[in-house]
Amino acid sequence: MKLISLILPVLFVSFSHGQTFTELGRFGGQGKEEGLFNDPLALAVSSDGIVYVVDTGNHRIQLFDLKGRYIRSIGGFGFNEDQFDSPHDIWVKSVINIYVSDYNNRRLQRYDRNMNFINSLSSNEGDDSDFQFFEVASCIVSSQNDLFILDHDEFKIIKFKRDGKAERSFGKFDSGEGELILPVQMDLFGADKILVTDSEQSAIIIFDLFGNYIQKIEFDAFKEPNGIGVDDARNIYIADPVAGEVFFLKNDLQYISKIVFSTGFTMPRDVAVMTREGKTILFIIDGNEVLIGELTFPKSSGPVGKD
Repeated sequence: MKLISLILPVLFVSFSHGQTFTELGRFGGQGKEEGLFNDPLALAVSSDGIVYVVDTGNHRIQLFDLKGRYIRSIGGFGFNEDQFDSPHDIWVKSVINIYVSDYNNRRLQRYDRNMNFINSLSSNEGDDSDFQFFEVASCIVSSQNDLFILDHDEFKIIKFKRDGKAERSFGKFDSGEGELILPVQMDLFGADKILVTDSEQSAIIIFDLFGNYIQKIEFDAFKEPNGIGVDDARNIYIADPVAGEVFFLKNDLQYISKIVFSTGFTMPRDVAVMTREGKTILFIIDGNEVLIGELTFPKSSGPVGKD
């Protein structure tokens, strides 16, 4: 199937056989104790093999090893530098810093790799209205150290240059095809594109790093795509809690399939991926548990490496 235009919505032909998720383990469960969760919304895996779970209802970030063994946590309800109020996302792909989207506290918290607090970013009333943000839902940091914040209150993305100065905002109501209606989470696609899940549009919106709209990815099986992850080969994984599915989108952005799991997912909210010893390992938030599994690619899907 060929793309007609990069600025037009694109429909995809699904694979006849999806990728298979073989469960290796799971951890968590409902509760307030260490290692348990209350409505977690996001997770991420660092290059050094730490799994970070955004335990939203318990207002904390919990750290685990790759087998799901509890390491420690940071947070608890509050406004202090090591406290959160309904955190929504975490970014761990930067070389030095970790960023937590502290949703109800209307700020972004920055930590070092040991989760020691560095500083906080929030809006001031005197800022240009285009650069004010409130409900911080997600963030990403580019290879050039430009920071992008997703504001769920006004459904826009704000770009901050590496010197901390706001440069532009995009995705607002007057953005035409690039308008965000109910954005949830962001990730980077390669070095120069931003992926945004939009649950209201049942789609993924793609921008470049200058905020220019590129493409909208739609698929009939999408209901309310939420979490999104990208592997080293730029294949994309989408968690959709309403559809009860996790989807695989090949790096050419033309073919999509449902990931096959023996017992199915209950409420998949986010997905993180890592490549280890040549294997693709997925971590999936499903309700109040995190599932760990290896992904097997069918021969019919063709190569999934870099183009």
